Amino acid sequence: MPNILPWRHEQITFERFMDFCLYDPEHGYYTDKERVLGARGDFYTSVHTHPVFAHTLADVIAHHFEILSQPKPFHLVELGAGEGILGRDLLARLQECHPHVFERASYVPIEVSAGELPDRIQGVVFSNEFFDALPVHRVCVRGSEPREIYLQINDQISEVEGNLSDSRIPEYMKEGFEVWREGHQYEVNLRMVEVLEDLDRRMDSGIILTVDYGYDGASYEKEDRAEGTLMCYRQHQVVSDPFAVPGQQDITAHVNFQVMQKTGDKLGWTTDPLITQREFLLDWGLEKRLGEEEELGLFNPDRMDDRLRLKSLLVPGGISDTMKVLLQKVRLD
Repeated sequence: MPNILPWRHEQITFERFMDFCLYDPEHGYYTDKERVLGARGDFYTSVHTHPVFAHTLADVIAHHFEILSQPKPFHLVELGAGEGILGRDLLARLQECHPHVFERASYVPIEVSAGELPDRIQGVVFSNEFFDALPVHRVCVRGSEPREIYLQINDQISEVEGNLSDSRIPEYMKEGFEVWREGHQYEVNLRMVEVLEDLDRRMDSGIILTVDYGYDGASYEKEDRAEGTLMCYRQHQVVSDPFAVPGQQDITAHVNFQVMQKTGDKLGWTTDPLITQREFLLDWGLEKRLGEEEELGLFNPDRMDDRLRLKSLLVPGGISDTMKVLLQKVRLD
């Protein structure tokens, strides 16, 4: 077992293990951005592929700027800002195409260990692959009841089942899963609920736009998920063992959009239907943006890389079909 783990002869929740592996200031996976993102890293996101997503988001933001009666400041809060690529491309697009919005915009990048949410928010809170990286509890159904999966830390890491560590877990399970299957494992993302509740306390009015891998209740049941949705990535490869190299690989769990929507419902928000990223891009003017790309020179060799990246973003069955988009409206009359 790697020596970086701070526990010996202890039993801990998977959430605590995942939090350490991803966010420990010294050993956490996300503390090394060069290792994480891009060609030398372990994965790409849509914003690394082509700026078309940022350009689309800029139009969404400009639209809601008018709905919110052009507030000043107009908060643009990015959860999980990472390298800042999305924020950079978004602000550049606003400055070019929506200068009146840009003049009033207050961009607030948030990371787990950096940035601070404004006390009062009026504007847009957005994220791209943020919620799937929040640490989760893992449970297994035994006799129609959820049992928590703990980690026993000795010379090796082993899994043991025990009583639930948090009283909120049963309610999450009821809201998130239509059927509890005997012996199946499930992820419970209580931190996602906490983030949404915190945003509700701070937001005067605006929208929360979430882009992530995930599912609703119906789509979850369409696949065999006996071991849940937990996934690990290292050097652009899927890794099956979450305990293999703590701190040196990404650990994610698909977002339960059904819980996200029901949390918003309880807070009094309204939610648009869950759609794919492709549908989101089409709804907000993808054809127009493709026309702009042609105007920049369809046969210009200097634009070849941009066109290939755009193609990879839009290829059927690719990232834009697997990523989901949820738009929630907070106190918008």
